[in-house]
Amino acid sequence: LCPQPELYCFEPDPRAIARFKKKLGSSLGRVKLFEIAISDRNGTIDFHPSNADGDARDWDLSGSIRRPKNHLTEYEWVRFDHPVSVETRRLDDWCSEAKLDEVDFIWMDVQG
Repeated sequence: LCPQPELYCFEPDPRAIARFKKKLGSSLGRVKLFEIAISDRNGTIDFHPSNADGDARDWDLSGSIRRPKNHLTEYEWVRFDHPVSVETRRLDDWCSEAKLDEVDFIWMDVQG
């Protein structure tokens, strides 16, 4: 359906960025990775990456630009105790800067 797609990826979590680059390896040149969070405003914000204790010590599969609260009542072993500052961009502004007039498909993991 799309023989020559242009793929733009956005990821604010440094751990996920490293995993993304490692998994794509030599195919990394086929996508464009932007190490930012898409948000309702441009600037910077604290990103709250997950971590844990005990057997789940290396848990790094979630995070949010909003400080998690209710999450801890269901998964009390997960921690969000080391926020990192990340750049945020409005999608409309990013598209204008990238000179994209049209977007065919968005696959977005929305958190917060």
